[in-house]
Amino acid sequence: MTDKKMKNVYTVLWTAIAAVYAIWMSFFTSWDKYPYIIPSEADMKLPAEAFVAKFDGMLHEPLYESPTAFWLWVIFSTLLLLGYGIFTRKILWAEKLSKATTVFCAANLIAGFAFITWYGFLDFPSQFGNILTDVTASMLGLRYPQYFRIWGVLASLSIFTNTLYMYRKNNYKGKTGVIVTSLGCASIFVTINVPSAGLDLIMTARCLSHWATALIFAFLGAAGVIIFLLHKFKQKNKKYMIATIVFCAVLIIMLILLVTVGKSAFIENLPMWVAYALLFIINFTSFFDEKRTMKAVCEKKETALKK
Repeated sequence: MTDKKMKNVYTVLWTAIAAVYAIWMSFFTSWDKYPYIIPSEADMKLPAEAFVAKFDGMLHEPLYESPTAFWLWVIFSTLLLLGYGIFTRKILWAEKLSKATTVFCAANLIAGFAFITWYGFLDFPSQFGNILTDVTASMLGLRYPQYFRIWGVLASLSIFTNTLYMYRKNNYKGKTGVIVTSLGCASIFVTINVPSAGLDLIMTARCLSHWATALIFAFLGAAGVIIFLLHKFKQKNKKYMIATIVFCAVLIIMLILLVTVGKSAFIENLPMWVAYALLFIINFTSFFDEKRTMKAVCEKKETALKK
């Protein structure tokens, strides 16, 4: 498929994603849809088991202050999703990566790293357990819904634009990588609009949609990076081979911790931190840049002249 057709495919993809999202938000979600409970001082003195039984899945602030706030968010988030289509064209098919594009991608990568790190250590009722081993990013979202939306937007935007930047910098045109990254980074917009639900509410549309889209973001977001790393792995590039092994090892460690220790924002952040560090080093340093010998340059020129 030609570059022109692929440009159109990605534009149609993001237009369709934005349209489906706007319809879902407008007709199937409302600003005051989810019930919420704010614990009183007496509630805070309840034993841990009683507290969790009462508030699990219901302990959250109002998602929106008013219908106006809801609709402003719908408009902003829909326009942002449409903007992803523009980012795709500007990053993947720019004749040359401009300084503005480089600054934009570096800035949102740093902002994303800083915010998810800060967000992961926000205060939460101690009755739910230790912040490092028991409280997840979604649970924090119940108490800080505005911050949770910022978390989702920054995580999505930074991973998406910097994965594409990595592809463009290395002249990699993996269609599968772009598509899975697009779908993964779009899915988080559902997660941040549906409050987490407690264990007693697992088999509900609310819980399933929240968890499913969070997992899609995690796996497909990582897949976009892994696809590129495996491409470099096959080229026998030693630095990329080590990076591939390390990144996959971190994902495996995270899964082991989720099973043995439990889910928490800290554990969820492990692969995010490694992904941010990896993307920063690949995109904005020369550590992974391939050094061309004079012999390789001459051979490339000779090949071009023969053509």
